Amino acid sequence: MLFCGAALAALVTITALRLDGGGAETVPAAGPAAVDSTVCIAPTEYMRSHHMKMLDKWRDEAVREGERTHVTPDGRRFEKSLKTCLGCHSNNRMFCYMCHLYANVKPTCWNCHLSPIEIPPQ
Repeated sequence: MLFCGAALAALVTITALRLDGGGAETVPAAGPAAVDSTVCIAPTEYMRSHHMKMLDKWRDEAVREGERTHVTPDGRRFEKSLKTCLGCHSNNRMFCYMCHLYANVKPTCWNCHLSPIEIPPQ
């Protein structure tokens, strides 16, 4: 099933055969969802207790299933990416680190992604 989904996605994003038999043309890949950084994707209390489950779910859906857009119950759209979170929370480069230190947890996000404190300030 995963192979079929990946193969279909590759086929659709690489080329599409024109019905008139005139060859192939490039089909643009879907761009990221527009990020609404005026409000978080969920209420603060929910995010404090559920953000890791949400990020794990996003990872599975985006990487394994190719579903890269999160739609909130009120219809707002967000890209399923740490960039979405860091788009608002990057003002405090220690945001993730200090909360995780306080809670005595060691997330595995930074095994693959650069930690916000590793990214030079702009």
